[in-house]
Amino acid sequence: MRSAGFPFLFGIHGRRATRETVGLLRRSGACGVLLLARNIETAAQTKALTEELTQRLGRPLLFSVDHEGGWVLRFRQGVTALPGNCALGRAADDKLAYATGRQMALELRPLGIQLNLAPVLDVLTPNYNPGIGIRSFGPDPALAGRLGSAMIRGLQDHGVSACAKHFPGKGAATVDAHVALPTIRLGRSAFERGHLRPFKDAVRSGVACVMTSHVRYPALDGQVATFSEKITRRLLRERLGFKGVVIADDLCMGAVSARMPIQEAAVKAFAAGHDLLILAHDRQAQEEAAQLMEQALADGLVDREGLEASCARIAALLERPASPQRASAREGQLLARRVARRGIALARRGALALPLKPSKRPLLVVLPDFSEVAQRFTFEGGPRGPEREIRGRLSRWGRARLLRAPVESGDLNGLAKAVEEAERVLFFCFEARRFPGQKAALRLLSRRAADKTAVALVRGRWDLDWADPKMTALDAGGYRLCQLSAVLDEVLA
Repeated sequence: MRSAGFPFLFGIHGRRATRETVGLLRRSGACGVLLLARNIETAAQTKALTEELTQRLGRPLLFSVDHEGGWVLRFRQGVTALPGNCALGRAADDKLAYATGRQMALELRPLGIQLNLAPVLDVLTPNYNPGIGIRSFGPDPALAGRLGSAMIRGLQDHGVSACAKHFPGKGAATVDAHVALPTIRLGRSAFERGHLRPFKDAVRSGVACVMTSHVRYPALDGQVATFSEKITRRLLRERLGFKGVVIADDLCMGAVSARMPIQEAAVKAFAAGHDLLILAHDRQAQEEAAQLMEQALADGLVDREGLEASCARIAALLERPASPQRASAREGQLLARRVARRGIALARRGALALPLKPSKRPLLVVLPDFSEVAQRFTFEGGPRGPEREIRGRLSRWGRARLLRAPVESGDLNGLAKAVEEAERVLFFCFEARRFPGQKAALRLLSRRAADKTAVALVRGRWDLDWADPKMTALDAGGYRLCQLSAVLDEVLA
């Protein structure tokens, strides 16, 4: 079974096919690799990595990536940075969703990537959701199903398998599963009416993979979805009729690792009906999970026929033909700008009227200091990429002064004085509900400059609740460069 592949999708370290990585994949029999930002420098380097790993291992590997657009982006360059689901949800255009999937596939497949862990089909509720937010198409289940299905077709028509996530829906979660286990206490009818529909649509559209979530749904089962046969086998397989690959989300997340050893979780998740198990970070757990799976197989705790069936379903993902079409970087940029423009929404009409005209006194533009979170989020051109983009636009508009506001830290670095002296302020707010530096900056502006400030919400509309009612607010739906530029299109005359 090792040579045929064990049902693991492992995260690896480094940007080259190292001896340690090849050894891990060979010993474990892992069938695939999850590429993360730590593995990606350029498109050419990524292609070289997938080719060298395959050649050195001497067998096919399934390469996957979380390429959702918007918040979740692994490439700093070489691949179109698309705005993401929030902007697509505002546009509400099936053709744009299909074109997004198409562009993704035409850029990923030539790099050796056969599986994109997208789209997110979680349906938002009014409650703050720190793990989903702008990754969602929005609060309308029918729209999420329609746009998600269009993106799935765009991906799969052009040679990349899609993955609908996070089944059976964690849009109502108020805890991020990366940190702790969410519990969603919706009744069954409310859950099915509001959260299951997009997944039904995805299955009907022929989605290749479905990823489950580390969330507990008492109305469906007392078990966490990751370990629930009722959710994977009875609901997804039997009731919805899904025939493809069922993937367990990263078992290294806090929602799982705080409850049991990761390697034990792997065997339990497989026994619950998953085909493919993601272990993204812990090399020792990866090694031990493969050993424990082999022992469970020998002891009869894991069904050999079930394992072979899972491996066959995974192997089918490798057989999807690549598209003969080639990606166009120019078309990708035009698509990104079109979606970004349609994704902008006026969240509040405040005292400061838009657009702003140039003035003798400089406009104060306050940007998040993205260098503080550069290890956690990917920015095109690096953490100073957004600043360069905005400086370039402002230089063609009129007088402006740029300041950086903290994200993680609380030191406002003279922002109060600059705000008092400013005639007008534009603040790009990067989730004040999550980051204390952004919270401090938003509160300072609300107290001292609400009537002369426009705030651009770039990581979620929930920050609007903390902004003074006199503050003009735009909801950008994301912070990709095309979306920051779209904000400036609205703000600057």
